[in-house]
Amino acid sequence: MSTGTKPTNTKKRKSKPKNPPGPDQAVINWRNEELHNIIQQFSYPSDWGIQFPNPGSTTLDAPPGYMTLYADFFREVNFRLPMSKFIGDVLTGYGLHISQINALGLPRITHFEFICLAQRVEPTFEKFNVFYYVTYTGGFYSFNSHTAGVLPCSRDPPKSLHDRK
Repeated sequence: MSTGTKPTNTKKRKSKPKNPPGPDQAVINWRNEELHNIIQQFSYPSDWGIQFPNPGSTTLDAPPGYMTLYADFFREVNFRLPMSKFIGDVLTGYGLHISQINALGLPRITHFEFICLAQRVEPTFEKFNVFYYVTYTGGFYSFNSHTAGVLPCSRDPPKSLHDRK
């Protein structure tokens, strides 16, 4: 039975503000020379219009028609442009943008793709979704392994990449 008055022996719960889904507001810490090194190392064409972020900008501050990518995607995760159709299919399948993925989520996608290709199996979002499910922690999305009835894709997945922003 409910009444219009609150019992006097209950404490009011503190409500935590919920972060909106997607990237947090961390300031981008690219160094200009780092961006130029990556552009040169991977021979990205100048007509791609790659831009250095403005000082103090966040992932949400990319100009129209541009997207933010983290330096660690290139340094630590072996991400390359153009990205594969499979990566695009996984992001589309979960309704995510690449800037919303944490630095451990992306290698889980690429590792799965490499394993499939090595086995001569076409990597698809549907197959990826059998082994992984999407998670949201600390302002970013990642992927955890399904454990019930599914063998792991990797025995020793990385646990963290410090200072990835």
